[in-house]
Amino acid sequence: MGMHPYLVLGLEKGAQAMGRVVALIPDSSLDLSIAEGRFTPREVIAHLADWEPILRHRIEAALAQPGILIAVYDEEQMAIDHAYQLSNVKEQLALFIAERTKTVELVRSLNDADRLVPYQHPESGTMKVQDQIDMLLGHDLYHLEQLMASL
Repeated sequence: MGMHPYLVLGLEKGAQAMGRVVALIPDSSLDLSIAEGRFTPREVIAHLADWEPILRHRIEAALAQPGILIAVYDEEQMAIDHAYQLSNVKEQLALFIAERTKTVELVRSLNDADRLVPYQHPESGTMKVQDQIDMLLGHDLYHLEQLMASL
């Protein structure tokens, strides 16, 4: 079966695209939300940096213990606890890109059987490693669109 090369390329390029879009956002817009209840661009980047290792850990946990029940986190509470609104955008972007590089290395190392390994998500039920990989791309696109709306 094999993983489609565009999937891994998309994961790599997603992080790069975030960097390019963030570089275009004026400093005066970094703390403006595009809609009520949505993260500001500054908060989006801090969120991505925080969540990348969490999402990668879900893959690692499933591989280490198939069927494991993974932890879920409240992203809004994490934003408060980690003071996203005060974060340094350049530092958080660099952290996100570094963490994504680790994720891409892990994804590249997986074989067909690895990608079918299941785990349990308390809210979504049984998921497979491949589901988590696919979700990473969707997560990138969701936040990329959000950042582009700030231009």
